Amino acid sequence: MVSGISIISNRLKEIEAPVVVCHIDADGLTSGAIMVKTLKQIGKDVEVLPIKQLDSSTKEMIPWDRDLVFVDLGSGQIDWTQDHVIIDHHIPIRETKYQFNAHYIGLNGSRDISASGLSYLVSRDLIGDSELAGPAVVGMMGDQMHPKKKLARLAVNTKHVTAMKGLTYFGRETRVLPVMLQYASDPFIPGMSGEIDNCYEFLKKLNIDPKLSYHDLSEKLRSNLIEELIKLASSRGVAVHNMLGEYFILPDWPKKTEMRDASEFSTLLNACGRHNNPKLGIDLILGKNVYDEAKKLLRIHRSLLRRGLDELESTGVKDYQNFQLFTSENIKPTIIGIVAGIALSARLVDPFKPIIAVSPDQDGWKISGRGTLELIEQGLNLSEALKIASKGIGDGGGHDIAAGAFISSEHLDTFLKRLDQALGQQRAL
Repeated sequence: MVSGISIISNRLKEIEAPVVVCHIDADGLTSGAIMVKTLKQIGKDVEVLPIKQLDSSTKEMIPWDRDLVFVDLGSGQIDWTQDHVIIDHHIPIRETKYQFNAHYIGLNGSRDISASGLSYLVSRDLIGDSELAGPAVVGMMGDQMHPKKKLARLAVNTKHVTAMKGLTYFGRETRVLPVMLQYASDPFIPGMSGEIDNCYEFLKKLNIDPKLSYHDLSEKLRSNLIEELIKLASSRGVAVHNMLGEYFILPDWPKKTEMRDASEFSTLLNACGRHNNPKLGIDLILGKNVYDEAKKLLRIHRSLLRRGLDELESTGVKDYQNFQLFTSENIKPTIIGIVAGIALSARLVDPFKPIIAVSPDQDGWKISGRGTLELIEQGLNLSEALKIASKGIGDGGGHDIAAGAFISSEHLDTFLKRLDQALGQQRAL
């Protein structure tokens, strides 16, 4: 048994009426749902409270007099959460009695396992392997983590998850092939990505029906598509090894829906969480009949992301020495980080600098930072930089590759100057 799980499991057995407090992104919602279902199965009267962040702006929402179970939250706010159960993968401040954190079991919380994976380990200890393995993998996909390490792999090694190898592009289950190829952005294929007519022409030459999705193809046709696409991409200077990899199908969920492919499911959940209905996402994971409602939010989500990217391309970014700044008063604070991340991966902005996105939120500024694996290898740690820059004027933290902060309205310039200095010091190391 992994060190720390038995302490958490025993504590959860003791609690009669827990409140699960989770984040609103895909990892948070899957973590929350895993805990809710597990606790119900062991006879607990459980409630769930999704929140967009745990800081001074949301502290009053938390019923601190109750027995709380924080998932995908809590390790960075130990002064508040130390007496409660914490299952988290963010960088912890210090150890506490009921805290199960990736970093305390020899795993990197930015690379190896997310909160949903940790929640599944606790669930597995309480009720054994279950269909909750699927949501565990969905949460890891939502946080852009690939379950390779043994503990993260426990969810994959069940009948509820099927590991497959092939194109890593988004939309394998629900998008017809021309659209899947049109939106291929990581890596970007010159002359194909964003060029729908060229995508149709490419498929026509291969005698592949453009009405089919990637998963509709026979093994032979799929193999031919991959081979020809790699040839084309390679001839145009694309790093083709990034086009192929392992991905995950959830056989318990309906075909031709976003819930069948772990990556697509994570986007569906993000649409719920980022557009003011996180409990809808939890209900979806728990098997309630809310797919049509979630799908409506997904359409809104995609439309707003497109508008956000259009705005970014139109207004551009402000170049600082050690980062690039994108400011918008139109894009919702809950999705501006996603817009920034897409822009960075699609090379709509400089891929050699992290991007910092800023939008007004309540009485301050929501900050979202995004980097790349290449920048991390060069020493970038956005979590540390945002913590340093926000000290005394807000709250900041997250992961090395993606982090966030909330800054009081009058201190934005101070924050940006501090951030530039902090990132510059990382580059100098």
